Amino acid sequence: MRNSNYFRNNLFIINMTVIEGISPKQQKVIDELRRRTINIVLPEMLEDELLFYRFAKARDFNLLDAEAMIRKSKTFIEERQLHKLLTDYKPPANLVKYVPTTLLCFDKEGCLVHHIDAGRVDAKGLWNLAKKEDLLKYFGYIIEKDTEKIFKDKDAKPKKTLYLPIFNMEELAYSTATHMKTLQYCLYFLKCYIDNFPERLKCAIVINAPSYFLWAFAVVKKVLPDTVIQKIRIFGRDGWKECLQEFVDADGLPAFLGGNRTDPNGNPQCKTFVKYGEPIPKKCYMCNERKQLASVSDSEKVSIKPFSKEEISFEVKEENSELEWEFEIKNRDIDFSMYFKEAIMKESQALELIPKQRVDTFYETEKGLFKCEKIGTYTLVFDNSYSWANAKEVYYRASVKSPNGNVQWT
Repeated sequence: MRNSNYFRNNLFIINMTVIEGISPKQQKVIDELRRRTINIVLPEMLEDELLFYRFAKARDFNLLDAEAMIRKSKTFIEERQLHKLLTDYKPPANLVKYVPTTLLCFDKEGCLVHHIDAGRVDAKGLWNLAKKEDLLKYFGYIIEKDTEKIFKDKDAKPKKTLYLPIFNMEELAYSTATHMKTLQYCLYFLKCYIDNFPERLKCAIVINAPSYFLWAFAVVKKVLPDTVIQKIRIFGRDGWKECLQEFVDADGLPAFLGGNRTDPNGNPQCKTFVKYGEPIPKKCYMCNERKQLASVSDSEKVSIKPFSKEEISFEVKEENSELEWEFEIKNRDIDFSMYFKEAIMKESQALELIPKQRVDTFYETEKGLFKCEKIGTYTLVFDNSYSWANAKEVYYRASVKSPNGNVQWT
């Protein structure tokens, strides 16, 4: 890695011959963003020569928003030491084994093509295999390894987009697609990616998607900006091979994806180099942690009797605020859901945002994040109606964060 003085003193000047379609006004925003933040961003971030372009574009070339975004990203990356992953981090063997992602090849324009065997992944097992932040660190490591492959060619023209993931939903179970913790984790990881690695996605291709995947996607896309949603192509059983071949040469794709590559024995599934999802043995699970929220001063406690439920409501007064929550159950489990009622339609029926799912917090605190695009009342529901005999104690914290970053714990 080149030292920080190299990057500070030899900045790549983004101009219209490199980035097509940039107006003089947009170029001015990019240049000013660079001037304002060049001395605070991490040297590792500057290895991306289009760093300032990406953050400016992610905020529609609004200078103040782009500056806030890049400063927040720098803090996020530094606090989690994501910029040191290639030098100071050794990925856990179990994550390497059970996270089914494979780097296949480069596409026709030099973007990296990944295959993610999302349908067969043992999602529930994965969430018990490592803590959320440890999973985030491993996913960040994969991104950094990929980025290194692209950025190591210093003579190549900088690429506006870098990644083309293929999400294979074959054998996706309904229970996985509707599993609340899986959806929450996906929301969290997607938001982290979008906020800290903006404008790197070329296209995401979802293949073999069952009909119920669209429901899960409707939940997940709530954290995705329109610019990202427009880059996602979703296919059922048909049509996706032709789409892949638009971007990737057949010699780079495995035979089961419509390409020419096979195992040495001719197996089209290419199991010698493609990683598939598999069940995770429970012996690999984390040990349960000591409950923490019960001992912190700013948590709230609710006792929920059998056949009862507790609702916690939040009045969101600004569009695009973020509702975050975390909770622990002292013993056993609880049904959790979330509803929304729009401010201008107080007499209307509440809209279900997160369907009722049974949750236990044996291994770790349950955490969630939701982008509140509309003004109104958002309600978290802890439901013990299914229990005949056992009351439940729930300790929770929740906050609404406005778009300008102000937080009010409740």
